Amino acid sequence: MTFRRINRNEAGSYRKIRLESLRESPEAFCSTYDEAVLRSQESWEVQASQSAAGSDRATFFAMHGDPVGLAAIYRDEKIPVIGDLIQAWVAPEHRGTGTAEALINFAISWAAQQDFQTIRAEVTPSNSQVIGFYERLGFLRVEEAHIPQADVVLNYNLQSAPHQAP
Repeated sequence: MTFRRINRNEAGSYRKIRLESLRESPEAFCSTYDEAVLRSQESWEVQASQSAAGSDRATFFAMHGDPVGLAAIYRDEKIPVIGDLIQAWVAPEHRGTGTAEALINFAISWAAQQDFQTIRAEVTPSNSQVIGFYERLGFLRVEEAHIPQADVVLNYNLQSAPHQAP
């Protein structure tokens, strides 16, 4: 298993794994498969390109030949030291293998190098398995929800946890 940042020309791979994540785990995301499948090829290309370089956003793949996991960190425009961990997903056959933990840690290590101070994850309250996963990684629950749907908000403080370079 390897972990890496998406390349500019990987819109097709990104689209494929993102649609699979939305189809397989619809309860885990704000976006829906039905919405995403209608997106133009150009929108996928722009998103892949913007996530492939720079320090404000990045999308990462867990690779086992093809991508089997996905995670992204986007810088909060209002509070630029905060990064939102989004689109995190690992294919069912790779769950329980350490892939998800390694992928999230890879993304967090990148964020630490980009001067983020906090990584924020938002999880639906009914998804106790994912909440527990983030808590085991060192994320702490925050009292107030960031978005109106009353998601559970968990923060990871990069200043109190050392990370190796990806």
